[in-house]
Amino acid sequence: MNLLFEAEKLIKDPLFDCQHCGQCILSHTAMICPMNCPKGLRNGPCGGTLEGKCEVIPELDCVWTNIETAKKSSATGIHLPPAPELLNTASYVNLLNGKDRATRRKQAFVDTSHLEASSRLSEKMARGEFVVTLEIASPLTEKGLSKVERIMERVTASVDAVNTTTNAGGVPSLHSTETARVVQAYGVEPIIQFCGRDHDQADFLKEMERAMGMGYRNFLLLTGDWLPQTKRAVDQETWFPMDSSQMIHFANSQLAYWNEGLGVAPYLGCAANPFSVPMPVNVERLAFKRSAGARFCQTQAITHAPTFAEWYRQVRAGREDEPKLTIPSLPLVGSRRAFEVLCRLPGVYVDPSLHAILDQNDFQRSALEWAFRIAEDVIEVGAAGIHAMNFGMPPALIDEFLHQIRDRAAQARSRAQPQPIEKL
Repeated sequence: MNLLFEAEKLIKDPLFDCQHCGQCILSHTAMICPMNCPKGLRNGPCGGTLEGKCEVIPELDCVWTNIETAKKSSATGIHLPPAPELLNTASYVNLLNGKDRATRRKQAFVDTSHLEASSRLSEKMARGEFVVTLEIASPLTEKGLSKVERIMERVTASVDAVNTTTNAGGVPSLHSTETARVVQAYGVEPIIQFCGRDHDQADFLKEMERAMGMGYRNFLLLTGDWLPQTKRAVDQETWFPMDSSQMIHFANSQLAYWNEGLGVAPYLGCAANPFSVPMPVNVERLAFKRSAGARFCQTQAITHAPTFAEWYRQVRAGREDEPKLTIPSLPLVGSRRAFEVLCRLPGVYVDPSLHAILDQNDFQRSALEWAFRIAEDVIEVGAAGIHAMNFGMPPALIDEFLHQIRDRAAQARSRAQPQPIEKL
């Protein structure tokens, strides 16, 4: 067997830069080895790619961008994570004896559209209500939960749900579910975050059930950013246990079971990056996640409304009569130091218009007005809501944004409606 593996390496290494997963899917990926993605993604690019470059090793082309531009994408099924026991074995032998069948062949999506999600956020979005969500990073320790309480005292009446982010920037923090306890205590629905980087399938589904048992209904499932302390390399040791599409698929496959046994159908969300290019690849990536079971989407930070408008036009093509379920994220920037963090986030495009505002001496009020303009523009083209992300904005200005955004959204939606023609 080792001789066969060594012989395979002699052929496939120079031809395909083979990474020896032992469950080859080259026939599905335009003969480009997807395992050259440092994250080991098997279903498409992550949200961290910009200008066609890899999030982890920026001097490299994104492997999946090359694959998707070389072939026509089709959401006909999903590739499962590679089986660890087949790594560094002969893929031709595994093909002949069928050991690789589960991970080589695409697995069928599960249609759960008949099951309504058990979520107030889901109900509001299905009715077409404008929704406001807010990002609150989980603190490093339980002591920091008092700050979350102070935020919730201010914003409870203004938001429909709160993302409780875990390990923001790769810094270890309390789990999303722990911060969500505070959010839920104020009568607001949390959006729990799980990353494929941090869980295998069994652990992830166990954590999902635990979270539902705690009363949580909304889940944002992400592949996850690269952790700062992890070496940046193409290596089996760096491959993530799952990608976001696989997480969505696994959770969606359990939906009927959970609905019957727990009386809960979780509201599954995903992320998308309108600034990844080529844009059609990203549009197809979101369509793939919808097929896998995602029911709502939050985007990367939007700093250029025309790009979002074109991306959203492509996303909605042929789906004009379906509910609008995309919530663009909007950065509220009130600190130059926090702005530097925003500029370093993987996959985030920061428009020169925001750079120009931050160059002003007294920029916070201008940054808030810039945020209102971006928000109104994306709402006018059909955004389902706004996801506010605080980058150092003073509490008073955040409150001003949250207090005004619904009225401004109503005006923006009114402008987007066809106006009746007056009779002469």
